[in-house]
Amino acid sequence: MADIQVTGFISQIKYIQDAVLMFVDEYKKGYKKPNGDVVDDKYISWKVIFKNGLRNYINKYFNNGMLVTIKGEVFPYAIEKEKLVDGYSFVGQTLNISSFPRSSVKQEIRMQKESQQHSLGTPNLDDFNTPDF
Repeated sequence: MADIQVTGFISQIKYIQDAVLMFVDEYKKGYKKPNGDVVDDKYISWKVIFKNGLRNYINKYFNNGMLVTIKGEVFPYAIEKEKLVDGYSFVGQTLNISSFPRSSVKQEIRMQKESQQHSLGTPNLDDFNTPDF
């Protein structure tokens, strides 16, 4: 089916008998349309299903409030009480802790330059160029 990637905050983790359910809230910033209409900010909540084999990994490394990136597959149906219903199913394949993005590329470049200016060491090229064996 369709691959999808979601970056958001964990709002809840549920451990059920044969799977792990993770609820992730994704923030969408509002905007102003060319005709003047304003679209408000909103949160989209995703319910992600993980295989039971990831139970210990999720329990050990993830908690509510963490920013995560999840890659998975979306199916055009949902299953409730063992019956197919309208909706979708998001089956998670990978789960990673995510870092907060920088506000701009200029800020990132400035931080790199500042960190390089404060370097006190000089490379020892003679030792580096000696043969390994």
